[in-house]
Amino acid sequence: MSAARQRELVEQAYRAYGHSVLRRACQILGDEQEARDVMQEVFVALLDRPLRFEGRSELGSYLYAATTHKSLNRLRNRRNRDRLREEQAAAFEPSLDPTQPDVAAALRQVLAVLPENEARAAVHHYLDGMSHGEIAEQLGCARRTVGDLLERMRARLALAGRREAGGGS
Repeated sequence: MSAARQRELVEQAYRAYGHSVLRRACQILGDEQEARDVMQEVFVALLDRPLRFEGRSELGSYLYAATTHKSLNRLRNRRNRDRLREEQAAAFEPSLDPTQPDVAAALRQVLAVLPENEARAAVHHYLDGMSHGEIAEQLGCARRTVGDLLERMRARLALAGRREAGGGS
């Protein structure tokens, strides 16, 4: 089958089943943007690797199964990514003990210049002892966003520590 004909068939499948694929992905992921990404992946895979379908089932059934598979993979990847961030943060935490006067002073100095969302995440994490999940609820964002905010704050804190140790360069 020619590439043009293959593209035409995938476009027809997209028009016929795109809404069902999107609805299924949203149902599993709970996030429309991620669901749209999955929908795109499903149809790109159909275009790139048409032999995977091979007509062994109805196209709708195949797309339903492919969407379910890709969505569940995304959930697992998200969970693993969040777990790894938590582990990395836990391994890093002992060096940022806010009860130590020098750490508390550096933390206050950095908090004063941080963007508000980073400062709030840092306060909830270091002073309130909240987990990334609890902070995400407080800030109304994803757990991975909390990890990113804390990582940026740690980088600023490390830079402030190097400046202080090096005489303010």
